[in-house]
Amino acid sequence: MVMKKILFILATMVVSCSDKQPQEQVQPTVTESSAETISEDIDAKAIEKIQTFYGNYIFGRQEATDSVIAQYCTKTLAQKLRDDYDNEFSEGGGYAIWEFRSGAQDGEDIQEVEKIENLGENRYLVHYNDMGNKGTLTISTIVENNEILFDKLINKGE
Repeated sequence: MVMKKILFILATMVVSCSDKQPQEQVQPTVTESSAETISEDIDAKAIEKIQTFYGNYIFGRQEATDSVIAQYCTKTLAQKLRDDYDNEFSEGGGYAIWEFRSGAQDGEDIQEVEKIENLGENRYLVHYNDMGNKGTLTISTIVENNEILFDKLINKGE
């Protein structure tokens, strides 16, 4: 009998609590300024990644191995760089990283990125000095698994 009274009291409390107006839940929204901040953060990281890649592997002395290319390029771009290398050299087994530069063989001892411009829509224009030959290259990027990867290389003539 005591158990029935306890259950009756509990049931009454549940019903009386359910009669109350539900509280309005506030959903967090992405404001324009926070979206801009995210975009600016992605742009800053993409520019830093391009600068690092050029400094280490294009104008630097480090080798662009399979793991390096996987860290910087989409599978599609990696395959294109591999195919272009194989078309140039019969032994194959490398990447055509020369596509990131002017192709100069001789010249001044200057190899540097002068600036990187954000063109919007995940595209960046790299201005470089390659042995005294100034050039530009547009690198298109994507975010894949929270990583910024180079997706396409666009030369002025394309």
